[in-house]
Amino acid sequence: MISFHTLDFLFFLFPFFIIILLLFRFRSKQNSTKEYFQAEGSLSWFVAGTAMVATTFAADTPLAVTEIIRAQGISGNWIWWYMAVGGFITVFFFSKLWKRSGASTDLELIGLRYSGKEAEFLRGFKAFVIGFLLNLVILGWVNLAMLKIIPVFFPNLTSSYILIYLLLFGVFYTSIAGLRGISYIDVFQFFLAWFGCILFAYYAVNLPMIGGLEGLKSKLSGNKIHFFPNGSEGGLPWDHFLILLTVLWWSSWYPGSEPGGGGYIAQRILATKNENAALKGSLWFVVAHYFVRPWPWILVALVSIVLYPNLSEVESGKGFLMVLQEGMPNGMMGLMLSAFLAAYLSTLATHLNWGASYLVNDLWKPILQKGKSDSYYLKISYTIQILTAVCSYILAVYGMETIKGAWVFLLEASSGIGFILIARWFFWRISAWTEILAFILSPIFYLVFSVYLEIGFPYSILFTAISSAILLILSTFVLPQTDRNILFQFYNRTKPPYFFWKGLYKNETNQKQTIYHNKLLVSFFGTFSGLFFVFGGLYTVQCLLWSEGLLFLGMPIFLFGLAGLYFSIQSLEEKD
Repeated sequence: MISFHTLDFLFFLFPFFIIILLLFRFRSKQNSTKEYFQAEGSLSWFVAGTAMVATTFAADTPLAVTEIIRAQGISGNWIWWYMAVGGFITVFFFSKLWKRSGASTDLELIGLRYSGKEAEFLRGFKAFVIGFLLNLVILGWVNLAMLKIIPVFFPNLTSSYILIYLLLFGVFYTSIAGLRGISYIDVFQFFLAWFGCILFAYYAVNLPMIGGLEGLKSKLSGNKIHFFPNGSEGGLPWDHFLILLTVLWWSSWYPGSEPGGGGYIAQRILATKNENAALKGSLWFVVAHYFVRPWPWILVALVSIVLYPNLSEVESGKGFLMVLQEGMPNGMMGLMLSAFLAAYLSTLATHLNWGASYLVNDLWKPILQKGKSDSYYLKISYTIQILTAVCSYILAVYGMETIKGAWVFLLEASSGIGFILIARWFFWRISAWTEILAFILSPIFYLVFSVYLEIGFPYSILFTAISSAILLILSTFVLPQTDRNILFQFYNRTKPPYFFWKGLYKNETNQKQTIYHNKLLVSFFGTFSGLFFVFGGLYTVQCLLWSEGLLFLGMPIFLFGLAGLYFSIQSLEEKD
């Protein structure tokens, strides 16, 4: 075992101590499924937004970013930075719609938006596929990251055994805490992990063999520190960059960046106090996720290229961890171990709770076992969480190799689904049959374009997304429509832009027509302002770090985005 200093042991034990204290604080509140899965809709914007950030800050994230940077340099990060487009659209177009819906989970929206047996089937099908099967893939790569991390800290112990104990602790505190407790624990875990990564990056860049930022820059090839794709060998190709920004954000389902919002993002939006908290919480998540966090990871990944240039693709993510062995001060090893544990446990807890919420609220409760008590459904949720943890462990140990590979698989296999998740809010003709068809077409087109025709990423997504969108739009004029009374109720409940729903009222003389005037221009302005703020901010940091680039361009874009965000939030905020 690596020799730990007293400070290392203190930092290692610290997060467990805080988690246990918070568990005592929230243990007595778990007496209903609404509290357990939705915190009774009482979270502040800061707690809800930070909990979203903590969940996306998994133990695998720095390792996956390291894999990307070692392969394609800083510009390779656009493979996930592009998701900010969909993130800001969720903030300004969908966050309030979600909160108005009053649903407990995003899948409950299916019962509010669609009608008939097909809606019931779709809700149950998605609960099982997303809440269990896809959730296993996500937790599988999170567990895989821990299997890569544990040997760095405990080289003489069996990683798979330690992972079992971590899973048991995660299941234990998830079952006790519920969404409210998990969210508050997430706030602590996020700031612990973020602070640890900042310190780690500082010490890594200032290692004697690196020599600070200038030394790091001099030891790297030029294409590794390019912010934008430039067509150089080993960098992100320009055509890939354009497809990411123009197609992927609306086409692919991906946890934490679902088109139109969804998953645990929707869960936290629905758990906020009101529409203002939903708007601000989702905004804080996007800003923190894409702008506040990435640079410490990027710097350590670049240091790993200098120190360990010959790592294989499968081992490349470990470069982030191996830097820890290079002359870090006392306490740094323990602090980073705490940071990784915090990141791992926050993601594990949210996904266990979120997956169970789907299987209980959208499958077990409305379909398999109706009319039971909340205590019964809570017991079922505990069982589901244990089963999910066990299966995700098996998948990580026996079924995965690289974290980035799981990312790309999800993006490709789901690239025909995203369009319909957005369109269902705006086009009244979309029915449950349309969404079912999307789930059928997406994997079929993935197999055709990616596997059979061997079209590479991201062109496989481009062809799948466009082909699916065309067929889905055409299908709305052929497939059975949703009951019109359900549509009227949904429109009056969520208040989407009337422009896209006016066709519903055509030739309807017996329905009261209420026009809800949405501030669409402000929403568009807020979206673009957010993108200017995040991308301009990232580029400004790039210019300041490497003393090159167009700082005179990046800084004004960043500041304009900040001012635009302030104006947009003020305009969209509901006055008390």
